[in-house]
Amino acid sequence: MSAQHIDLAKLNPEQLAVVKQQIDQELQHFTQSLQALNMARGKFKECIDDIVSVSKPENNSQSIFVPLSGSLYVKGRIKDNSKFMVDVGTGYYVDKSAEEAKAFYNAKIEKLNKESVQIQAIIKEKSQSSVAIENQLRLAAIKRHEEQAKQQQQSQ
Repeated sequence: MSAQHIDLAKLNPEQLAVVKQQIDQELQHFTQSLQALNMARGKFKECIDDIVSVSKPENNSQSIFVPLSGSLYVKGRIKDNSKFMVDVGTGYYVDKSAEEAKAFYNAKIEKLNKESVQIQAIIKEKSQSSVAIENQLRLAAIKRHEEQAKQQQQSQ
């Protein structure tokens, strides 16, 4: 992503407000993206925890409730607690051992961690830009106020 640098001192207050609004919208978008990444990372960690829990020897042949929807379940039994059906995306499922499934989700988490670091850097940059624009807007307001006060003194 290439950043375009603008000399804020050359912009009038209206232009500064437009640029600030755009940066704030981008900041909101990236913040929402980071939240979505964190939620996905949490779900993958939950999958790993579930694999660890189900693959314990004492859980073989254990009775469980199998979700059919968000609020509908059927009673089932764990047939083989060493194999897991993993959703690898776009409706494809693959049989994996407990270790393979954990490795799969750990790789997903690692990828999300890298993306999260990149997005956090962008958020930091956008936040700094937003603060710089706010400061420039304050300076412009102070300058405008001083000019108005000076004009009032001259007209008296």
